[in-house]
Amino acid sequence: MTARQLWEYALIEINKVEAPSMLLEDFNYYINKAVMNYIDKRYNMYDMNQQLTDDLRVLKGTAKLDDFTKVTGSLLGATYVTQLPEDYFHILSCVVVFTATKPFKCYSTVNPTLTGAKRLTADMFAEIINNYYLRPSYRNPYYYIHNSTDPVIESNVSNGGVSSQDPTANQRDGNLSPVNIEIRYGKDDTLFTLTGAHVDYLKVPRYILLTQDQIDLTEDTSSVIEFPNYVCYEIIKELVALLLESASDPRLNTNIPINKTIPDQAPQPQQGKR
Repeated sequence: MTARQLWEYALIEINKVEAPSMLLEDFNYYINKAVMNYIDKRYNMYDMNQQLTDDLRVLKGTAKLDDFTKVTGSLLGATYVTQLPEDYFHILSCVVVFTATKPFKCYSTVNPTLTGAKRLTADMFAEIINNYYLRPSYRNPYYYIHNSTDPVIESNVSNGGVSSQDPTANQRDGNLSPVNIEIRYGKDDTLFTLTGAHVDYLKVPRYILLTQDQIDLTEDTSSVIEFPNYVCYEIIKELVALLLESASDPRLNTNIPINKTIPDQAPQPQQGKR
């Protein structure tokens, strides 16, 4: 499905094919907002079932991180930081790679040790730092995500060399500053050295841009949407709802219930009687 098809299908939904009342600037804004709304809904229920996983499969990416820098002045000595990919949007999982500097228990200096890292929050860190069973260690590492303090405004931060202030069709551009990930695994890093990490994450969706020339041409030369067709129809539903709400159209009250095909949340299991 192409960007012009999204435009045409949206006009069909709001019954404005012959006399469109939607400005092209409005469409470019609302279609990208509709994509973000759809992704946020799916991410909140990600991996609950196979359908929800497939809905965002085109945005799933894997990155190998190996350029870590030790954080000085940290509460814990074994704290390392590196940058996530430029198209990073949401993290799914993180597996860290340790290398033993000498034989220790069942750990070898030849074969690396893979350990799944847990997500760390600011308030959580204060509670587990002195908990023997939950505090960061080589057996229980944590990852912590934060932005760099040096925003990138003028430099090109998106794929293809497009400035973040001038988004172009098919460019992934969502972070004005680098996104850092910290790996924390205790106070002592002399025995186990952090050599890398494997991160599964969701990429920023491509920016959709439709021009007047692409509408006027007989042949459809607009960009192809990266999502499968069945997901595009769900995005059209989000777009139509935004357009109807913007126009204060009374059809909004019936449009959303009629076109709902995927529940907003999974049913909660019933509690057994005591």
